[in-house]
Amino acid sequence: MNNGYMVYLLRILAAQGALASVYTDPDDPEGFSAGFVEAVDGQHVLMCDLTPWGQVDGWRVRRNADVIQVLSGEEYEQRLAMLMAYHREHHRCFFTEAPAEDTDLLLSVLLACRDKREIVSVIMGEEMITGRVLEANGLRVKLRLLDFFGREAEEETVTLREIEILEVGTQEEKMYAVLEELERQRMTLLPPEEP
Repeated sequence: MNNGYMVYLLRILAAQGALASVYTDPDDPEGFSAGFVEAVDGQHVLMCDLTPWGQVDGWRVRRNADVIQVLSGEEYEQRLAMLMAYHREHHRCFFTEAPAEDTDLLLSVLLACRDKREIVSVIMGEEMITGRVLEANGLRVKLRLLDFFGREAEEETVTLREIEILEVGTQEEKMYAVLEELERQRMTLLPPEEP
């Protein structure tokens, strides 16, 4: 299937609010994401992803060019719907209002994360970095990274075209939020330094 058809299909699924499985790795037929397609532009798709247990696992923005297959209404999506009902889960939208068709989706998500002070993870090939968005424009994003223990670390600038996947509100970012809170608590318990 060509990419234009994939974008068309993703837009239909977004309009229907249907559960879908999106495949992006030709070398791994098991490597797919399932969830709800929330928004699509010419370059990217935003999905509310689900775990295999039918629980919401945040949002991911992926490149349309990486999408090789889209399935909906199959047994796997039906099973996910059953598990979601069991867990009383529902589709959570990232945006309160759907972005306009001509919106740069990746940039819109980055700017919203900056404004909400959300922790994000950026995946570029084999590398993943996690932090907060300091600034973003149509070319690049500057992040304040978080280290292994959730402490603020250096800044890093990434060009938008390098980003394969942007994650927001997944288990990864929730873990960093917990680590950051533990660090904050630890710092408040430390005795004041002697002058």
